[in-house]
Amino acid sequence: MRKSLLLGLTLVVGLSFSVEPIANASTLDDLKKSQSELNQKKSKINSEIKTKEKDINVNQTRQEQITSQIQALDAKIIEANDKIEKILNDIKITNLEIEKLKESIKELEKKIADRDELIKERIRAVQASGGSVSYIDVLLGANSFADFIDRFSAVNTLMDADRKILQEQSDDKKALEEQKASVEEKLATQEARRDQLVTLKKQMDAQKAEKNRLIDELEKEQAQMVVQKEKLEKEHSEILKISADVQAKIVSEQKRLAEVARQAEIARKKREAEERKRQQASSGVSVPPAVSSGTWTRPAAGRFTSGYGGRDIGEGGEFHYGVDIANSIGTPIVAAADGVVSYAAPLSTFGNVVMVTHSIDGQIYTTVYAHMSAFSSSVGQVVQKGQIIGRMGNTGRSTGPHTHFEIHIGYWAGQSHGSVNPTRYVSF
Repeated sequence: MRKSLLLGLTLVVGLSFSVEPIANASTLDDLKKSQSELNQKKSKINSEIKTKEKDINVNQTRQEQITSQIQALDAKIIEANDKIEKILNDIKITNLEIEKLKESIKELEKKIADRDELIKERIRAVQASGGSVSYIDVLLGANSFADFIDRFSAVNTLMDADRKILQEQSDDKKALEEQKASVEEKLATQEARRDQLVTLKKQMDAQKAEKNRLIDELEKEQAQMVVQKEKLEKEHSEILKISADVQAKIVSEQKRLAEVARQAEIARKKREAEERKRQQASSGVSVPPAVSSGTWTRPAAGRFTSGYGGRDIGEGGEFHYGVDIANSIGTPIVAAADGVVSYAAPLSTFGNVVMVTHSIDGQIYTTVYAHMSAFSSSVGQVVQKGQIIGRMGNTGRSTGPHTHFEIHIGYWAGQSHGSVNPTRYVSF
């Protein structure tokens, strides 16, 4: 599996650096003429692009509205899950209480049955003695005062024993009735809680169905954006087909400015380092996101800034194969589900990236966490849902500190291969 993954990554990186051949222009006059014609075409196409960008912006506003509705449903689904778990726990506790009451009832019934036998023995003894026992006759039959005292003491003992037996029998029967009534009451409560559980599950299923409907609607809107984007890219690419002389001039100018660019890079890295220190100082100690119930959890705490699908980045747009969560550099990034780290290294525009392979109900998934500032995991490491695997950063092609998060069905073999909308599985 690891060899296949590395081969796929190598092909993706290799393809990302391929360049299309450029045509030649013979003279400087030809170059100037080509540039003049190019500028005229640019002006016309730019006007068309601006018109289409307005349509795309309207489309993006609609997507943001749908995304807000999806997030509201996520909150309701999480709340329903919590209520279901509480009810299940209450049912479990009540079942234990009912079992204890049933054991107590068995013991009381045995005690009552045993005492019934004792009382029957007393009755049989009375019948055997002639049908009745007169304690007065026993006392009057004393031979002496000392014998009278002994007989009086014995009679009191027997009377006390009889009264105690009868009182205990009465108390136990009363306790038996109370405990049976308690069991009936708890069983009725259990039935009501189960009905409540069924209702909650129906509500949650309806909310999930509505969420998936909204996601389908969102992806339909995004598919339309992809068509518009491809048309814009085609028109834009025609404008960018310049002559070999223009390309040579650009290369020459780039060589001249190479040192300036190097110095600018040093200055930029210094500014970024100072900005990271400032953000870390202002944000205090960063903490990982709360781990939610279920199979999946949110990979990082922060602000949801970009969804799955087509988006405009100022140059005709692109398809966004994941979601973005923004926060300060150093914010913990956690595994979205149980799995094994299958990649942990820099990769093209992803910058520092970790990939985790999961097996869930027999299905293989791969999650991607891009633009990290640091790794907290290594290839082959088994990780659990909510375990820290890295820190949020600004590496690769990134406009600010954030985590780019993707979910793929199967093994990762490029962004478009097996890509799915993460909001189908994770609540943001």
